[in-house]
Amino acid sequence: MKSISRGSERSRYRNGFKSKIKGIAIIEFTIVVSLFFALFLTVVDLGIYGFVKLTMQHSAREGARYAITGRSDLDPDASSDREAAILEKISQSSSGLLDKVMDVQNIRVEDVYGNVVTGFGGSGDIISIHLDCEWPSVNPYMYVLLDDGKFKFTVSAAMKNEAF
Repeated sequence: MKSISRGSERSRYRNGFKSKIKGIAIIEFTIVVSLFFALFLTVVDLGIYGFVKLTMQHSAREGARYAITGRSDLDPDASSDREAAILEKISQSSSGLLDKVMDVQNIRVEDVYGNVVTGFGGSGDIISIHLDCEWPSVNPYMYVLLDDGKFKFTVSAAMKNEAF
């Protein structure tokens, strides 16, 4: 009878040990998966941020290229307002992101010395167009590293207006 009781004690010990191993494996799995998702979400978030920043840089550049010509044919109201036409060009070039990253009324136009220029400057003026943008982070792990959980960036383009 002693051997039977010892055998049952051993099987109890073995079963308890196996269940502890399964518990440890689950804990290790959750730690690895959470770290993997944190890394994955960070890479995705930075990729989206890079795309948004490059798209907005492109729209600022296209707006400046359009502004230097003095044209106003893109005005949505067909009233030949040069400022509205330039804002429309920036909006078209932003792939629909302009309204999501900033208020259109906050576009800054400055001269060489940093003074505010109204109406995107006159003929022969050197202008610099600045878009101060914010893009929200989709990653909860990045949220704590950013101000209000948003990437804040400024894109600029500077050019000299042609004679118009």
